[in-house]
Amino acid sequence: MERPKAVIFDLDDTLAESFRPPKAEVVAKVKSLLEYLPVAIMTGAGFKRMEEQFLGSFLDSAHLDRFYLFPNSSAQCLVHRDTDWTTLYNLALTIEERERIKRTIRETLDRYSELRDIPHWGERLFDREAQVAYTPTGSEASLEVKRTWDPDGSKRAILWETLSRALPDCEVLLGGLTTIDITRKGINKSYGVKWFAEHLDIAPAQMYYVGDAFYEGGNDRIVIPTGVVTRAVSGPEETPAVLDELLAACAA
Repeated sequence: MERPKAVIFDLDDTLAESFRPPKAEVVAKVKSLLEYLPVAIMTGAGFKRMEEQFLGSFLDSAHLDRFYLFPNSSAQCLVHRDTDWTTLYNLALTIEERERIKRTIRETLDRYSELRDIPHWGERLFDREAQVAYTPTGSEASLEVKRTWDPDGSKRAILWETLSRALPDCEVLLGGLTTIDITRKGINKSYGVKWFAEHLDIAPAQMYYVGDAFYEGGNDRIVIPTGVVTRAVSGPEETPAVLDELLAACAA
């Protein structure tokens, strides 16, 4: 592996199981990587969940200023400055846009019998201002439930295709095993990759992106046209080995 100048990680089903914090081993390896180069987490998750679940573990890093967060599908970017997280940009949706998106989601669920009465655990509809997200099985569903509720992907395909047609001015992308992420048109992880490269004054091809959702409609697939080097993993159990490869390349 050639040493990159920056590394970007997806969060759910890449660094961690969906809606769960990364394991201590992964956090430690990401902190080690920060000793060599800038690292970003680019995710459909909101900043609040990241802060509550694991960001505190990074606060003792001597290189925290190299750690960039792109929550809500890159609709926002934050970095730690002095004693707190500072927002570098925030491309929030208006109240009217968010209400229209949520209404369209509800109408779609009512329209298709396949999408009604899906057993769920925890919250399903998330309004994060910069993004609206929906997860049919709920945020607290077990990994087994998330993997088996829609084994052939047909139910989520209906939801994605219908919302994409109904919301032509929005990005509608698949994240993790169950989630649909919706932002303003053009605001996605591709936007985040290009912004990050420009901010660091490097080319996207000099960065390395690790994610799980490179399939059709996946929220990682959209970064490919930027030219960033991509690495697909099937889940967070594969990511420690990728981190070891990156650390070895940096130390060489």
